[in-house]
Amino acid sequence: MNKLNVIFLTMLFFLISCGGSEKKNAKEKLVSSEISLIDMEKGAQLYRAKCMNCHMKTGGGIEKFYPPLANSDYLKKHTEDAIKMVKYGSNKPIKVNGVKYNSLMPASGLTDKELVAVFNYILNSWGNDYGEVSLEQVEAVKR
Repeated sequence: MNKLNVIFLTMLFFLISCGGSEKKNAKEKLVSSEISLIDMEKGAQLYRAKCMNCHMKTGGGIEKFYPPLANSDYLKKHTEDAIKMVKYGSNKPIKVNGVKYNSLMPASGLTDKELVAVFNYILNSWGNDYGEVSLEQVEAVKR
Protein backbone atom coordinates (compact mmCIF):
# COMPACT_ATOMS: atom_id res chain seq x y z
CA MET A 1 0.00 0.00 0.00
CA ASN A 2 1.28 3.39 -0.79
CA LYS A 3 1.28 6.25 1.69
CA LEU A 4 -1.77 7.95 0.16
CA ASN A 5 -3.92 4.81 0.55
CA VAL A 6 -2.88 4.44 4.19
CA ILE A 7 -3.81 8.07 4.90
CA PHE A 8 -7.14 7.67 3.11
CA LEU A 9 -8.05 4.48 4.99
CA THR A 10 -7.03 6.03 8.31
CA MET A 11 -9.22 9.07 7.66
CA LEU A 12 -12.11 6.88 6.53
CA PHE A 13 -11.87 4.75 9.68
CA PHE A 14 -11.75 7.89 11.82
CA LEU A 15 -14.82 9.39 10.15
CA ILE A 16 -16.82 6.17 10.42
CA SER A 17 -15.98 5.61 14.06
CA CYS A 18 -16.71 9.23 15.01
CA GLY A 19 -19.96 9.38 13.07
CA GLY A 20 -21.36 6.28 14.72
CA SER A 21 -20.78 7.50 18.25
CA GLU A 22 -22.28 10.91 17.48
CA LYS A 23 -25.40 9.24 16.12
CA LYS A 24 -25.65 7.02 19.19
CA ASN A 25 -25.13 9.98 21.55
CA ALA A 26 -27.77 12.01 19.72
CA LYS A 27 -30.27 9.16 20.09
CA GLU A 28 -29.44 8.78 23.76
CA LYS A 29 -30.00 12.50 24.32
CA LEU A 30 -33.47 12.17 22.78
CA VAL A 31 -34.60 9.64 25.34
CA SER A 32 -34.97 10.04 29.08
CA SER A 33 -33.30 7.34 31.13
CA GLU A 34 -36.70 5.81 31.92
CA ILE A 35 -37.92 5.32 28.33
CA SER A 36 -36.26 2.55 26.37
CA LEU A 37 -35.17 3.02 22.77
CA ILE A 38 -37.57 0.21 21.82
CA ASP A 39 -40.50 2.11 23.38
CA MET A 40 -39.39 5.31 21.64
CA GLU A 41 -39.33 3.50 18.31
CA LYS A 42 -42.83 2.10 18.93
CA GLY A 43 -44.00 5.62 19.71
CA ALA A 44 -42.30 6.95 16.58
CA GLN A 45 -44.02 4.31 14.42
CA LEU A 46 -47.40 5.18 15.91
CA TYR A 47 -46.70 8.90 15.45
CA ARG A 48 -45.85 8.37 11.78
CA ALA A 49 -49.02 6.29 11.25
CA LYS A 50 -51.53 8.36 13.24
CA CYS A 51 -50.22 11.88 13.89
CA MET A 52 -47.68 12.94 11.30
CA ASN A 53 -50.15 13.86 8.53
CA CYS A 54 -51.41 16.80 10.58
CA HIS A 55 -48.60 17.56 13.03
CA MET A 56 -45.82 17.02 10.47
CA LYS A 57 -42.62 14.99 10.60
CA THR A 58 -40.85 17.40 12.94
CA GLY A 59 -43.87 18.04 15.17
CA GLY A 60 -44.21 21.59 13.88
CA GLY A 61 -47.88 21.34 12.91
CA ILE A 62 -49.47 23.71 10.42
CA GLU A 63 -50.06 27.16 11.90
CA LYS A 64 -53.72 28.02 12.49
CA PHE A 65 -54.82 24.51 11.41
CA TYR A 66 -52.89 21.90 13.42
CA PRO A 67 -50.94 22.89 16.53
CA PRO A 68 -47.26 22.15 16.95
CA LEU A 69 -46.18 19.39 19.31
CA ALA A 70 -42.54 20.47 19.24
CA ASN A 71 -41.88 23.15 21.86
CA SER A 72 -45.61 23.28 22.66
CA ASP A 73 -46.48 25.25 25.78
CA TYR A 74 -49.93 23.62 25.79
CA LEU A 75 -48.56 20.08 25.71
CA LYS A 76 -46.10 20.89 28.47
CA LYS A 77 -48.71 22.46 30.78
CA HIS A 78 -51.80 20.42 29.86
CA THR A 79 -50.57 16.90 29.15
CA GLU A 80 -53.69 15.26 30.64
CA ASP A 81 -55.96 17.42 28.45
CA ALA A 82 -53.87 16.50 25.42
CA ILE A 83 -54.21 12.79 26.25
CA LYS A 84 -57.98 13.24 26.55
CA MET A 85 -58.11 14.94 23.12
CA VAL A 86 -56.13 12.17 21.45
CA LYS A 87 -57.98 9.40 23.27
CA TYR A 88 -61.55 10.63 22.70
CA GLY A 89 -61.27 13.36 20.08
CA SER A 90 -62.10 17.02 20.56
CA ASN A 91 -63.53 20.06 18.83
CA LYS A 92 -62.58 22.33 21.74
CA PRO A 93 -60.53 25.40 20.74
CA ILE A 94 -57.07 25.60 22.27
CA LYS A 95 -54.23 28.12 22.30
CA VAL A 96 -50.71 26.86 21.63
CA ASN A 97 -47.70 29.17 21.80
CA GLY A 98 -50.04 32.16 21.50
CA VAL A 99 -51.87 30.88 18.40
CA LYS A 100 -55.55 29.81 18.51
CA TYR A 101 -56.49 26.44 17.00
CA ASN A 102 -60.07 25.35 16.42
CA SER A 103 -59.65 22.25 14.25
CA LEU A 104 -61.31 18.94 14.90
CA MET A 105 -59.06 16.40 16.62
CA PRO A 106 -60.50 12.97 15.80
CA ALA A 107 -60.23 10.16 18.33
CA SER A 108 -57.02 8.27 17.56
CA GLY A 109 -58.36 4.75 18.02
CA LEU A 110 -55.16 3.86 19.88
CA THR A 111 -55.14 1.58 22.90
CA ASP A 112 -54.01 2.99 26.23
CA LYS A 113 -50.64 1.21 25.85
CA GLU A 114 -50.21 2.71 22.39
CA LEU A 115 -51.12 6.15 23.76
CA VAL A 116 -48.37 5.80 26.37
CA ALA A 117 -45.84 4.98 23.64
CA VAL A 118 -46.84 7.80 21.31
CA PHE A 119 -47.08 10.39 24.10
CA ASN A 120 -43.69 9.44 25.52
CA TYR A 121 -42.25 9.77 22.03
CA ILE A 122 -43.84 13.21 21.55
CA LEU A 123 -42.92 14.40 25.05
CA ASN A 124 -39.26 13.54 24.39
CA SER A 125 -38.72 14.45 20.72
CA TRP A 126 -37.80 17.58 18.74
CA GLY A 127 -36.17 19.21 21.75
CA ASN A 128 -39.11 18.50 24.07
CA ASP A 129 -38.08 17.42 27.55
CA TYR A 130 -41.54 17.11 29.08
CA GLY A 131 -41.14 13.91 31.09
CA GLU A 132 -43.25 10.87 30.48
CA VAL A 133 -46.67 9.39 31.08
CA SER A 134 -47.50 6.03 32.59
CA LEU A 135 -50.14 3.52 31.64
CA GLU A 136 -51.94 4.31 34.89
CA GLN A 137 -52.09 8.02 33.99
CA VAL A 138 -53.53 7.29 30.55
CA GLU A 139 -56.06 4.79 31.92
CA ALA A 140 -57.21 7.39 34.47
CA VAL A 141 -58.15 9.88 31.75
CA LYS A 142 -61.92 9.66 31.27
CA ARG A 143 -64.38 11.58 29.10
